Amino acid sequence: MVYPLEALSQTLNGQLLHAKNANAAVSVCIDSRTLQPGDWFICIRGERTDGHLHLEQALDKGAAGAVVQPERIPENLHDREFPQIRVPDPNLALREWASSARSMFPGKVLGITGSNGKTSTKEILARLCRRLDGMVDATHGNLNNLIGVPLTLLGASSESQWWVIEMGTNQFGEIGELSRISRPDGVILTSIAQSHLEFLKNTEGVVREKSDIMKGMSPGSPLVLPADVKHLDFIRKQATQAGVKIIRYAFADTDFDAEWKLKLREGTSGETVFELFGEEFHPGKVNPLQLRNLAASLVLLYECGVDQGQLQQTVSGLELTVPGRFEWKRLDRGWLVDDTYNANPGSFRGVLDSIRSMHSSESLTVVAGPMAELGKDAKKMHQEIGESIRHSGCSKLLVLGGTLGEGYLEGWKSSGGSTNDAIRFEDLGELTDAFHNCWNKEGIVLVKGSRSAAMERFVNAVITKNQ
Repeated sequence: MVYPLEALSQTLNGQLLHAKNANAAVSVCIDSRTLQPGDWFICIRGERTDGHLHLEQALDKGAAGAVVQPERIPENLHDREFPQIRVPDPNLALREWASSARSMFPGKVLGITGSNGKTSTKEILARLCRRLDGMVDATHGNLNNLIGVPLTLLGASSESQWWVIEMGTNQFGEIGELSRISRPDGVILTSIAQSHLEFLKNTEGVVREKSDIMKGMSPGSPLVLPADVKHLDFIRKQATQAGVKIIRYAFADTDFDAEWKLKLREGTSGETVFELFGEEFHPGKVNPLQLRNLAASLVLLYECGVDQGQLQQTVSGLELTVPGRFEWKRLDRGWLVDDTYNANPGSFRGVLDSIRSMHSSESLTVVAGPMAELGKDAKKMHQEIGESIRHSGCSKLLVLGGTLGEGYLEGWKSSGGSTNDAIRFEDLGELTDAFHNCWNKEGIVLVKGSRSAAMERFVNAVITKNQ
């Protein structure tokens, strides 16, 4: 998109200087290391850095101009004339610029938030949209915060038909602000669970923050959510105030009331077949966790005007594997389930339930890293997951970490697990060696932990050695 500088300066509540030979901004950057000639450099401030410290490098690399906070411009640049928009807060300016980009976009913006399954659902929804129209922009990785979402909006093409935006949070106020600038035409709320409790405190805090997604939605817009979502009465109340339309989905074999129910049918050769919107869908082999995310995506697209016939064609043969999210990898005569992308108590229980619904009698080994941002009750929650692991029929538990790792073991032991079958390690290398010594080359190995635990290092080491 093209942003005339005079108008952009007003949008950002800024002062335009030294722009006689510059008429418009086309692209933005916040990292001088990746800046391309012609980009406008926004000097945002983060926890560990300040863009103003890298302003000279950005200008030397060919930045067309910069958004700056004047009192933070380095002294050695005070006499250097370059196109600039001076603003009180560059971080806010980034968001306002993104909001302007959103107002210029003629297509549909689809939002996703929730405690679990955001990124997997985003990937599935984006793939469906690509099959519908070809032109789609979506959040890269998990760039779902007050920096990542604006950058996604500013980097998206106005020629796309769909923008698929993931919105995350770890403290109050973020989701409402992200919704304000992205103004989604429809939203999926994947779940409400124990996540980011260090700041959100409890699930009441989580639902309050997640429900703020409605602040940027227009009246009548659909909010798609599972019929079994926690705190549904609170969400309903917020939806009524915002004029947002709640659309629930559920599986037909449950007792939950829902606008749309997905009915599983008998498929051949293990393939998944289901009925939805009065049509039969054949997505191939789909695990239970991804089927839930697929259902939410289909319901949102249907509520946004895509007819069931188009959706039926779009689903056929769709690739649903998402790296690090319930990803099954062959390991000797067994399987390694890579669910290392992230973890909280709800997602941990969900993956255990899904494994057992698919393979109820296979031997199960769990390799668990710590779950982060759970607040003052973090160890207790690890104890509870230790109990869930034991109750899943797990035969061997290997954990990484200090106090939180000990929590897993305490829960395992309190539910009758043998101390000989649950071991804690402080070092990833030691854990990996111990796994190779005890692995009998059969059954299922689940690997899970929060992003900060980087348990994919274990997965990579094990798969590499097994090749």
